[in-house]
Amino acid sequence: MNGFTLLWAKILDSSIWMESKETRLVWITMLAMKDSEGRVIAAPKALAWRARVNDAECSAALEVFKSPDPESTSKIEEGRRIREIPGGWQIINHELYRFSTEAKREFWRNQKREQRASTTPKSARKRSRKIVGGPLPGEHNFIEHGTTPHEYQ
Repeated sequence: MNGFTLLWAKILDSSIWMESKETRLVWITMLAMKDSEGRVIAAPKALAWRARVNDAECSAALEVFKSPDPESTSKIEEGRRIREIPGGWQIINHELYRFSTEAKREFWRNQKREQRASTTPKSARKRSRKIVGGPLPGEHNFIEHGTTPHEYQ
């Protein structure tokens, strides 16, 4: 499963951070495991193993995530964090965080694309020595005689 999740600093002020360290560890593990649709596909025992907690601690954490949270700032589905789906769980507020993450990624992709378009690649540059302007003072002697400076002396 390949994924990428931003870990927002505001998690430290959320109600999830008031839970046990095992519950927090399971939550962070689920965030790291989720796919682009916010699904975590795993058996509870596999989730426990990946989170490095025992089966009972993982089950307790899952119950916390499925339960309403009156302290939740999002209030989506009464503050629940997950719902069960076939083969695992759906992170309920995934779209809220995905949108802001995707918008930022799109912004940086566009910035980089514009930067690349405005810069001529090295392979497209021609290496030529174009002489601009006339001879410098004193160079006309060399030009008239067809000699190089060391031959003229």
